[in-house]
Amino acid sequence: MKPYNVTVLIPTFNRSALLLESLESILAQTRPAHEIIIINDGSTDDTLEQLKAFEGRIRILSKSNAGKSAALNFGLKHVTGDLVWIFDDDDLAAPKALETLVGLLEAKPEADMAYGRHERFSVDGSGEVRLLGTGYWTNCDSDEFLTATLDDMFAHQQGMIVRKELYDRVGAFDESLIRSQDYDMLIRLARVGTPVSTEEFVFRQRVHDGMRGTQTEQVQAEKRSASWSQFDKVIFRNYYPQIKLDEYLSDGRSISDPLNKRRALLRRASVMARKKLWELAIKDLRAAESVSEAPLSKPEIVALRSAFASKYGCDEILTNSNLIGELCQLAEVSSVGAEIVSSLARGLRWRVRSEFTKIRFWNSVSYYLIMNKFRRAAAMSSSSVPSATETVASPFEKIERS
Repeated sequence: MKPYNVTVLIPTFNRSALLLESLESILAQTRPAHEIIIINDGSTDDTLEQLKAFEGRIRILSKSNAGKSAALNFGLKHVTGDLVWIFDDDDLAAPKALETLVGLLEAKPEADMAYGRHERFSVDGSGEVRLLGTGYWTNCDSDEFLTATLDDMFAHQQGMIVRKELYDRVGAFDESLIRSQDYDMLIRLARVGTPVSTEEFVFRQRVHDGMRGTQTEQVQAEKRSASWSQFDKVIFRNYYPQIKLDEYLSDGRSISDPLNKRRALLRRASVMARKKLWELAIKDLRAAESVSEAPLSKPEIVALRSAFASKYGCDEILTNSNLIGELCQLAEVSSVGAEIVSSLARGLRWRVRSEFTKIRFWNSVSYYLIMNKFRRAAAMSSSSVPSATETVASPFEKIERS
């Protein structure tokens, strides 16, 4: 088998200082890339001047500013390598990142993409580097990669190499997305590609207060999470009718079996809830309740407990009395409905504790009251669910996040 050629794509816009650090980390790889392409997305700073020092070692493509998606689509048209490594202009690659990731594909040639872990860091005004710990990560088998990715993004482009033919297969980046375009692409890759992974850290993700977005649609640092959440909602509202229900089953089971169908519905409901698309989540919860009278399985309970585990929080439950009412009504329909709502309530326990430790006492108490409202509604509906007095949890008891 001939050696893989890797093309690195780095889209950039007005980040010359950070770009140089990122580029140096790519050039310092123990396994050199075949080509490094910088896509200058209409920068108005000194980016091009600074890049003159790397003449002969990189290719520079310049275009008018239109955002990261458009820059990457432009860059992908010029790729000559077998594998593509998309890297951000503000992050740092581990020295052996490319060696590690390419090695994974060499060991498993049937795989389409390889990814690894990352750790977060920041640099203060004095230049001191502060390590912030590992980023969100899920250790999963290859056949669970799609379902785990639908829960939340944990494999990042900076820590992933992908066969060029897979990018060709899934199509271009969505240029209407100012944020979360990498998440959208990752879902498309996960639906058709076979991944292989490592627990090794392959890049450092920089946390900073710089602007994001395009020249005309900028996202301020303090609005990052809100912007990601906003575009995640757009993405998943579109995917709701597109992704087949059986794709929410990681083990290849068929939804022709009623219990498998219910499991898939509950998994999708949990995903939609995490993306704050509660109208779609409620729709699936109601559908799941009517499928079978069998008690919930452990995987179903685990999925429901994660419904309130969005990294963007779930404060909408604190202000949406209609949502609370709809869930309480579901608990009154049947014993299965009661189990569903009871499992959702259990998932709120982590929020109670988390808000308390962050000294957000009012939110902690509010989550606690809602949690027990769900539990009481479930207990009133089914004798199989513990009584209300038995299910009232103390916000001070030890709570493990599911």
